Amino acid sequence: MTKAERGSMPSPRQSKEPQQPTFVFKGTVKKLKSATMEDVPLNDRTAIVMVDQIVEAPPDLAGYGGQEITVQLSGRQKVRVGQQMLFHATGWMFGDSVAVRSLRQEPLKNRQAKSAIAGDNAVERRGQKQQSSHFEDADLVVSGMVVAVRLPDDSTAGRKHGGRPTGPITEHDPKWREAIIQVDKVIKGAHQVKQVVVRFPASSDVMWHEVPKFEAGQQGYFILHKSESRKASTKGPTKQRGKARGVGADKAGKTSEYYLARDSADFQPYDEPGGIRPLLGTESIKRK
Repeated sequence: MTKAERGSMPSPRQSKEPQQPTFVFKGTVKKLKSATMEDVPLNDRTAIVMVDQIVEAPPDLAGYGGQEITVQLSGRQKVRVGQQMLFHATGWMFGDSVAVRSLRQEPLKNRQAKSAIAGDNAVERRGQKQQSSHFEDADLVVSGMVVAVRLPDDSTAGRKHGGRPTGPITEHDPKWREAIIQVDKVIKGAHQVKQVVVRFPASSDVMWHEVPKFEAGQQGYFILHKSESRKASTKGPTKQRGKARGVGADKAGKTSEYYLARDSADFQPYDEPGGIRPLLGTESIKRK
């Protein structure tokens, strides 16, 4: 889910897996080879669709129930005017109306498509689905507190030059930091040490704005991921792993592995409702 690291530093998260739908809705095909927006390029797979019922949606698409939108249909499946279908789509163009790309569409006579319609709030349902998938993708989930934030000792922004970067500075410089988490409870994964290191960008640049920024004293749940180099190292020769796993060196010269917090869902304060809590089977986890 992330790009290869630049040197030993992690890069922004990017998916290498098939694209997943973010907007799922029941709709009726109103017109083919047409669009609700002038800028949409028309072809045989462009259609105007009435959004009859929203099943899952991000906030920016949640208000289009009962409206006609443009859908770029997927595949070569024949679609006719008046047909009701379940669309699994992603956002595409926004303006006076909205255009989405359908990753797949299912006729509503399909039993599975009918069962997908049940539910209440489409935005909440989308969020719950995302959180569940995010939790499953994590390598380590812990509860605990940030006890310190430091510069990575293996960073070019290290202390050899008074804390100033030794490499070129760009507008997207992440300004890497490491948060030291005192672990209260390991919820998912294996971690024997009572502390875990989380590397994160302190920069407020738009490239990094969705990544959590940590401060000493923060308490909550941390959904953590190994860097790509660490994942790849588990398949390589043992003697290569120390270099490839994405490790940092502490002041004593000992190596300590680090994890990544990749987006805003990777940290949830204890006092924030919802989020990861329903996945744990309880509304709270008592701290030690």
